Order: sequence, then C-alpha cells, then structure tokens
Amino acid sequence: MAFYADKDYTIDETVLQAAQKVMEGNLGLHWYEAKTERIAGRPSDSKRGLTYQDLNVGSYGYTNIPEDVRTSQSMVSRGSEKVGKLPDMGYVVNRKSDVWSDNVAELYEEVKARRWVPATDIPWTELHTKPLPHDLEMACAQLYTFLQECQIVSMDFPSKWVAVINQDFLEQKSWMCAQMLDASRLFEVFRKRALFGGAGLGRASATAEQGLKEWLWADQFPQGSVSINLSLGGFLLTLYRQVAAFAPTNVDRRIMRYAMQDAARQTAYGLGQLRYHLKHRPLDTNAIEGYLDLTEHVLLGLIGSPELLEPMIIICGGGLEKAQVDKGRVATAKFIRLAVKEYMERIAAAGLAGHAKRSKIPAMIDRISAAA
Repeated sequence: MAFYADKDYTIDETVLQAAQKVMEGNLGLHWYEAKTERIAGRPSDSKRGLTYQDLNVGSYGYTNIPEDVRTSQSMVSRGSEKVGKLPDMGYVVNRKSDVWSDNVAELYEEVKARRWVPATDIPWTELHTKPLPHDLEMACAQLYTFLQECQIVSMDFPSKWVAVINQDFLEQKSWMCAQMLDASRLFEVFRKRALFGGAGLGRASATAEQGLKEWLWADQFPQGSVSINLSLGGFLLTLYRQVAAFAPTNVDRRIMRYAMQDAARQTAYGLGQLRYHLKHRPLDTNAIEGYLDLTEHVLLGLIGSPELLEPMIIICGGGLEKAQVDKGRVATAKFIRLAVKEYMERIAAAGLAGHAKRSKIPAMIDRISAAA
C-alpha cells in the first residue's frame, strides 16, 4: 500500500509562505538550537582518513545502541534531534543482536579501501594470446555459470533485508549495501569470464538453486545470515582458493584472488554476526541449531551438483584424459572435505562447538569423497 504524507505540500500555504519568508532573508535559525551533542570528528590515522570508528562517540556512536531500539522508527540519522511528526518506517528488525557484528564498521571501511574494477583490473586480453584447450574452456564456462547463481543470492539477501532494519544500525546498513556491491561485482566478473572465452554460459544447477532459495527465504535475519554469509560465503571462499591453486590461466587466478578477498569479508561478518547473536541471546542457541539441522543439507546440494563437481575435476586435473580426470578427482575430493571441515570450524568458533557431532553432512561428504 502506498504511503501518503500528512499534507500535499503544493497546496499547503503554511509551507509555501515559510519558504518565501526565508528566501526574503528572514531566517529563523531554529535549527541552531538543536538539542544534539557537539563533537568534532577527527581521524585517528591521517593515512586511513575519517572512518565510522572515529565517529563512534557519545550519542553518535554505535557502541551504546541498546539491544532493543524502541524510540526510533523514522529515517532520522542516529544522534539527530527528533522534532515534529516523523514518519514511522515500519522497521521490523529492531534488536541489535539480530543483525550486529562487532566488525561491521571495519568491514565497511575495508570494502571501500580494497575496491576493484572487473572491466580494467582483469587482464582480459591474455585469454586471446593464450587460449585454453576446448575442454578446459568449457569447464571454466560451466564453473563461472554456477558461480553466477551463487552471487545472485549473495546480492539478493542483503537487499531483501536492508530496508526493514532499523536506521539506528546505520553502519550495519552501510555494510549491507557494500555487500550488494561486492556481490554484483563478482557476478559481473564471473559473467564476463564465461562469455569472453568463447564457450558461452553453461547449464544452471537445479539442486543448487533449490537449496539457495531455501537459504535466501529464511524467516528471520539471523538464520538467513548464518546460511548466506557464513555457510555460502565460507563455501565460496574455499572454492575460490581451490580454483586459484589450479587456475588454468593468469586471468582466472587474478579473478579468484579478488573473489577471495570479497568472500573473506562476507564470511567474517557471518561468523561475527552469529557469535554476537549467540552471546547476547544464549536462549536462542537451540533454535539456531535446529535451523542448521533443517537447512545445512543445502551444502550437500551445492557440493553434490554435477554442474560444479565436473568442471572442478576438469580444471583441477587439467583436461579430460583419464589421468587428468583421476588427478582432478583426488584434488576435488580434498576440496569438498576441506569445505565441510572449514564450515564446521567456523560454526564452532561462532559458539556452536558441538554442532559437528550432530550434523549429517560430514558423513555424507566422506561417502562422496571416498569415491575418488
């Protein structure tokens, strides 16, 4: 339903007359008397510049945001004086422990400091001078098709939630907007790599997409975050490292190097958010455990997808000859075991130390990797 302001300002004589009065030089200067804290923000490091951390002071800071934000439902910037009938934005996420991580301000600054441009920071022309054999190029095209599916979800998750999170968590919302930019940039570079090599896009993965949708549409932010930021982000970080180690070209290696730094931030936030949530809401531990029991099967849908496994085997082995496939199978088996091992380690580090013992995933991964 559309929202309508209290008045139509084109026919509000009070507003029009007040504006005319100001333009005639009759300044009221009532805003001079704003009942707000007077501070002078200064950078703690001149080379780094002025950051959100430097402005973490008094009423403008984020340290003292209460757990339950009850008195701020408008779009006013935290620390401003609230005067008049401000609109209720209808925020539904108003608890700090639902979204916060102690590293959000640092991660936001890092996004800006380590930005890169797919169009110019990737040496695309090298793919012309040293083209790949057909089988390898086809495998790369399929892999980058799969990765685009993952990045769409990484981009959609923060966009789904950012508008309903309370404006008092402004550093958090800034970080989520930066996450969208990271994901869109990775989607861009994966698409360009798939199409530049001449093979075109590959096939979509039904198992991966069914699972990713389940993660994306989690009912609550903490559950969705552990799935998208920690589980998916961590899985992709391991995947990017694997591809970088076996990259068939310098272009692919460069892409994966950039992808790793972006995925590392996503994973760091996911771990920090889950840790903060469990620390401040210990009674929710069982609910998070239950959610993981129901949904971490998606990891198996990703790892077990032929649209991922087969191109990974070809890339890790260097081709489709039997010896190459055998080499690729061994390397890919190590990758999938490592992906699950690191996932369990992150879950434990966030506060769910015993989760690996109750999870069904390790045994299933052992069964898959043993076939190699």
